[in-house]
Amino acid sequence: MLRVLIAAAFVCLAGCSGAPDKTQPTPLKRISEEIKLVKIDSVSLGGNDSTGLTPDAFKDAVAASSSDGEVTLFDAKLNTRWTTDLDVNILAGVALNQEAVYVVTADANLVALSIKDGSLLFSKLLPSISTGPPVADANRVYVKTQIGQLLVLDAKSGELAWIEEARESSIGIRGSAPMTLKDNTLFVLWESGRLVAYLADSGRTLWERQVAVPRGRSPLDRIVDSKGAPSVRNNMVAVATRNGQISLLNAMNGRPIWSLNSDAFPGALIAFNLVIVVETDGVVSAYSLHSGNLVWSSEKLKFRELSPPAILGDSIAVVDFEGELHLLSPKDGRMLGRLDVGSAQGKVAPVTFNTGVLVQLTDGRLVHVGVVR
Repeated sequence: MLRVLIAAAFVCLAGCSGAPDKTQPTPLKRISEEIKLVKIDSVSLGGNDSTGLTPDAFKDAVAASSSDGEVTLFDAKLNTRWTTDLDVNILAGVALNQEAVYVVTADANLVALSIKDGSLLFSKLLPSISTGPPVADANRVYVKTQIGQLLVLDAKSGELAWIEEARESSIGIRGSAPMTLKDNTLFVLWESGRLVAYLADSGRTLWERQVAVPRGRSPLDRIVDSKGAPSVRNNMVAVATRNGQISLLNAMNGRPIWSLNSDAFPGALIAFNLVIVVETDGVVSAYSLHSGNLVWSSEKLKFRELSPPAILGDSIAVVDFEGELHLLSPKDGRMLGRLDVGSAQGKVAPVTFNTGVLVQLTDGRLVHVGVVR
């Protein structure tokens, strides 16, 4: 019963994390498209989820899941290679490496499916469900559970490699902030506002830093969370949190470079010598990577419940609650392009694939979007 209540609270919080009730989204104005976007391929995965499922790509393969339990592997043109129905709900999406597709089910099993034919390689029962997508490399699979554990398993056998019991207070919902694996370092933002860098092969803590302080009286108010993964580039890492801060740190030792107060649940992105932030109310802002000074801020997508930001070519890409993919200029935030990719919301960050991005909407639509050159 406790697990059900926590999961229900998470869904409620995720649904309420965008614009305040009854606030009208900013109407979209006609733009002069400087960049032309095109749907390269599009498929329907089925299902209908409220939190957002993350696809993954590896070389010329794309893996994705539906909320009702189907896992599909596609080729580069989104032609189906195989589909496996797990017959159990999926909460957060997939991870993919050269051997398998990995997914955590709603009954708290980590499932590995062969990349060759979708057959079951292993299924391991976890201590709790995970509301963030797993991460995989050639040797290990990384899962952050809802009860504050980081589990790392062998990618071929599913045997436990190492475990981290997070030193978290009892703050309610846990495990939703995505993780980032860069080289042999795993960056994890815990829901107490601690950013920790772990050595991926051993679990040794390289450094940890409190990047946000929980505020408020209720457990929900005190959650310092993000639906954007830590952004790592050029030996720097950026995070942005709900009711917390935007922080830029040295990725090697965790030393702060700069930080500022913000409410930016969708997250931050290091790109174009900027830290680009999508705030909870839909304002998109860009800060100097070196000084933290505000470079520009755009309210053109305010209250449109934006996804975390991603890079598409020389632009910044976000998806809104109506399935509109928007491109913004990193120089001044002006609108460069727009494409209607579907009729549902894009809650997770677009995933880079080939020369474009993959966008998965909450109605199960998966779209490969590219730039016309």
